[in-house]
Amino acid sequence: MKITYLGHSGFAAELSECVLLFDYYRGELPEWPASKTLLIFASHAHQDHFNWKILQLGERHPSRRYFFGNDIRLGEKWMRQKGLDPSEKRRVTKLAGGRTVELEEGGALVRVSALASTDSGVAFVVETEGKRIYHAGDLNWWHWDGEPEEENAWMEEHYKKEIDRLAGQRFDAAFVPLDPRLGEQFGLGMDYFLEKTEGDAVFPMHLWEDYAAVDRYLDSPAGRRHANRIRRPQRGGQEWNI
Repeated sequence: MKITYLGHSGFAAELSECVLLFDYYRGELPEWPASKTLLIFASHAHQDHFNWKILQLGERHPSRRYFFGNDIRLGEKWMRQKGLDPSEKRRVTKLAGGRTVELEEGGALVRVSALASTDSGVAFVVETEGKRIYHAGDLNWWHWDGEPEEENAWMEEHYKKEIDRLAGQRFDAAFVPLDPRLGEQFGLGMDYFLEKTEGDAVFPMHLWEDYAAVDRYLDSPAGRRHANRIRRPQRGGQEWNI
């Protein structure tokens, strides 16, 4: 499986029969064989996670499918204004937290489960071709300095509740927020995810191009304990074979 970092929270995972594209909104995309099934995921409507142009990316891929958080709205008038074919909506599956769908697209069997975000939309657990992949979207332990204590307590409770659904599960690749804007609390969500799950390739994201934040995290107690699991995004277009 080839992982490509596209910037911010955007990643692609290329497998033998299909390509999974997560939360793309900018950056240069690789060219994949047109014969591969293209599975496009957008966790929610925030502009740093969703670019409407992803609805044009499938033009080279006759076999394609979209999985969107249920806050993403696709009105036919809006689609026509953007030069999009409204019939593409038939290829879109929307998910809310707690929903699981199984389908076959172009011979590829895929199972997608959604967790409820602590911000907007959903996180995805995707199973296909014997691989299990997690993309958090904006599901994170958002602890902001200056926020009311009850707000930060709510965030902790609900983040842990969702991640506990993954307890003991193993992922071939996981994409998890490590947002440096949170200051000293920026690693809380990553810490808890690493504690609860297994897997050898965890990719920090939502870094706002502050790639030194990964080094700062690796200097923390949890970072040192799980250093062998962490991959280090440093630039758009970076690739890993796992």
